[in-house]
Amino acid sequence: MANKNILTYNAKVNSIEQEYYSPIATLSNGRTISRTYAFLSRVLPWADDANPDAPSQTQQYIKNVYKNIFTLKQITPNNIRPVTPRNDWSANTVYQYYRDDIDILQIDQNGFLVYNFYIKNSYDQVFKCLWNNNGALSTVMPFFQPGTYGSNYIFQGSDNYKWKYIYTVDAGSKRTFMDSTWMPVPVYSSIPGPTFNISSDGETYDTTNQVGAWSGDIEVINVTNGGSGYQNTVPIIVKITGDGTGASGTAVVGSNGAITDIIVTSTGSNYSYANVTITSTSGSGATAIAPVSPMGGHGFDPVSELGCNHVMFTCEFNGSENGIPTSIDYTQVGIIVNPIEKKSYPNAANASYYNATTQLIVSPGFGAYTNDEFIYQGPIGNTTFSATTLNFDPNNNILYLINTTGTPVYNLPVYGSSSGTVRTLLSYNTPNILLPSGYLTYIENRSAVQRSSDGIEQFKFVLGY
Repeated sequence: MANKNILTYNAKVNSIEQEYYSPIATLSNGRTISRTYAFLSRVLPWADDANPDAPSQTQQYIKNVYKNIFTLKQITPNNIRPVTPRNDWSANTVYQYYRDDIDILQIDQNGFLVYNFYIKNSYDQVFKCLWNNNGALSTVMPFFQPGTYGSNYIFQGSDNYKWKYIYTVDAGSKRTFMDSTWMPVPVYSSIPGPTFNISSDGETYDTTNQVGAWSGDIEVINVTNGGSGYQNTVPIIVKITGDGTGASGTAVVGSNGAITDIIVTSTGSNYSYANVTITSTSGSGATAIAPVSPMGGHGFDPVSELGCNHVMFTCEFNGSENGIPTSIDYTQVGIIVNPIEKKSYPNAANASYYNATTQLIVSPGFGAYTNDEFIYQGPIGNTTFSATTLNFDPNNNILYLINTTGTPVYNLPVYGSSSGTVRTLLSYNTPNILLPSGYLTYIENRSAVQRSSDGIEQFKFVLGY
C-alpha cells in the first residue's frame, strides 16, 4: 500500500515561532536547557578577501570554527523576529489577490513566494491584497487612516483594488529588524479556535460561540463579470452558498448597467468554501467569487498568512565590551546554541558574554607580539604549545590567543614567529566556555571586519526553514 504525505507550511511556521519564543529556556528547577549565542571567529585573512571561502559542514571544518571563536554574546528574545521578504508597494503593478482555492503560499526553487499578494506602504503598514480588479494595475497605495476604510479594515481605492490591513511595523522593530530585503512580522499570542465549555464529566464540547472567524468568514465578494442590463430599482439577489452560514452582500450597479462591486453586509462564519450566484429580473451575466478567509480571519496570524519561513537574529558587539580588543579584524561570524560553561557543567551556558580566548601573562621585555601571528613553545617541528595571536596588551603583558594546540608550560619562552618577540610565560587563564560544545547552527564567512574602539557592529542573521 502506497502512502503520500506533505509537510505543510505550518511546520515551518511552528519552527519560526519556536525560535521566537525559545532562544532562552529554563526549567522550573533553574536548570538552563536552551541558550543561543552569536559569536565572532577567525582572524586569519582569506586568500581573496573580496571572495571569502564557502563554509563547510565537514567535522574538520566545524571543529576549526570552534577553535577560532574568541567571543560569544547571548541572543535574547528582544533580538529575534520572524521576517518575510520586504515588498514595497509600487504603482502600476499587478498584484495577485488572495484565493482559498490555490496554494497562495507556493514557493519557488529559492524558497520565496511565487504569488505577489502583500505589500508594505510608505508608512510601514502591511496590507494583503484581497482583490485586484480582474488583473488591473494597482495605482492607489493603500494606507491606514480613520475614515478611509470600509468594513473589516478593507481599503478600496479608485483602482478598485481591495486591501486588507494586517499590521504596522513599529519603530523599534523597524530599526532592529528591517532592511532593504526583509521586514519583521509580529507574532500574536492568541490562538484561533472555537470557545469550549467544560462539562461535569470533564469532556469538552463546542458551544458554537466562535472566536472571530474561526473556521472562515467572507470578507470580500469580488465581481469577475459585471454582466449587463441591471437596474438599481429592480431587486438583485446575491446568494452565498457553502458549508457556513450568515454571509450576505449587496450589489452595486454602475451607470452602464453592469454590477461593479458587491458590498459585504455580513461576513458569516464557519465557511470552508463558498459560491456566489446573482439573480435579477433586470439583468444577467454577472458572476462573482467569495474567497473564504484563513482560520481566524485575515490578519489574525500574520506569520502563517504571509508564508513566513525565515527568522532574523540580531546582535551588537560594542567596542571593548567583554574585554575583546578593538584593534583587530575578523572574518567569521555565526550562531551557536547551548554551548556549555565550565563552572555550570553539564548545563548550558547562561552568562550574557563569554570571552573565549586563552590569556597568557608573560614577562616584561622588548618587542611586541603582532595580531594574527603564530606563537609557540618548544622547538620548531616539535612544539609543545602553539596558538594564533588575537591581540597583545603591552601595558599588562597579556597575550590573547585562539586556535590553541597543547598546554602552555610555565617559565618557558613564548616565541612569536613573525615578530621575533620572546617572552617568558608567567601564568595563564583558559576560558570559562567549553569549546567545542553546543550546536553550530549558522556560519558566515565575511570579508575582514575591522573593529574600532567607538564602533558598534550589528549583525543580522536570517535563517530560512
